[in-house]
Amino acid sequence: MKKSACWFLSIALLVLIFCVFVRAASSSSDLGEKSYCINELDSSFINKCHRQVPSNFLTMLANFAVQWINPRTLAISAVFFLIILPILQFASIRRESGVVQHVLSKFLHNKIVILNFLHRVCYTLVLDVALYAVFRQMRPCSCTTDGGKTFQHFGSRYGMPSGDAMSGAIFGIFLFDIAPYHGWIARAIGIIVIPLICLERVVLGYHTIAQVTVGSSLGILLHYYSSRAPQFMIFIDGVIQIIAGAVLLQVDPSLIYEKDSMNNLFSWYVWGVSFQIYVFMEIGRYYFNKKNIQKIRFSLQHLITTKQIGEVAEHSIDVDHEKDSKHLNAQMDVTRLTDFGFTCISFTLMLLVNFFSTGIGQEGWLTKIH
Repeated sequence: MKKSACWFLSIALLVLIFCVFVRAASSSSDLGEKSYCINELDSSFINKCHRQVPSNFLTMLANFAVQWINPRTLAISAVFFLIILPILQFASIRRESGVVQHVLSKFLHNKIVILNFLHRVCYTLVLDVALYAVFRQMRPCSCTTDGGKTFQHFGSRYGMPSGDAMSGAIFGIFLFDIAPYHGWIARAIGIIVIPLICLERVVLGYHTIAQVTVGSSLGILLHYYSSRAPQFMIFIDGVIQIIAGAVLLQVDPSLIYEKDSMNNLFSWYVWGVSFQIYVFMEIGRYYFNKKNIQKIRFSLQHLITTKQIGEVAEHSIDVDHEKDSKHLNAQMDVTRLTDFGFTCISFTLMLLVNFFSTGIGQEGWLTKIH
């Protein structure tokens, strides 16, 4: 309870500082070149365009942050770590059966934790895009580069809630709550990340303060829900997201695109679905067997607390005790031990769906085209 109170007080303080920074920057840039951006929504502080023109320290900070923390970077990084995890943990271990058993247990623990994190990132890739079609609130800025003769809408069509703010919150609260590396550094980074990403989206003009506030709040709530809900809910809420997104994005009459558009929301949605399929396959592979099927009824938080994630039975390590009672065979097949072959199959299927999303964005498959 004390930990949660400290967390929310820290966030509240940083949000207050964030709002002061934005207000100060906005008041200093409303003159001159700031007139090159106009409000798509109303002129209230929480809904107006706060894009910083000309560039300043805040935009430099924002452009730095956007490279590292966004839904796509987080999803790709999570899959990358899942692919190389066997190499990282088994490359230099001794061949003693007890050591291998310990490392395999640690490997499975880390794999399930990262897969759960990737599932939460999919909220920002699938659920958030579906919510765009529910709220249908425009992004805040239209900008000009020719003195006001023509204006162009900045960013994709919809912006409520902010997916980047949601992903920043999910990443930040993950570091604070159940990060693999505990300690004050991880928690400090977690506290800083959330308002930093909100600031980035606002000063670059992609979202309003209201949109990032809703996005980051949803991210925190979804983290606590997902990490405290039974593991089988990954499949239930994942399927609901996929179905809802497919329907909502197709029935919205306003979503008409051009070919080779970077702002095709349906392409974004299918890209996110590819990662959700990867999570389904890998999580299902772990839980849908006799040894682990009972664990699916419990939450990730409970399984971590009771040290049930990654639990390995002694007979699961294939050791030839007749040949060598102390060491594993020198030719130990790490790929079989870590089920790396199935991971490659999951990854290949993910890439195929991912490629299909590229076709949607570039060629306009399954979407309305101008």
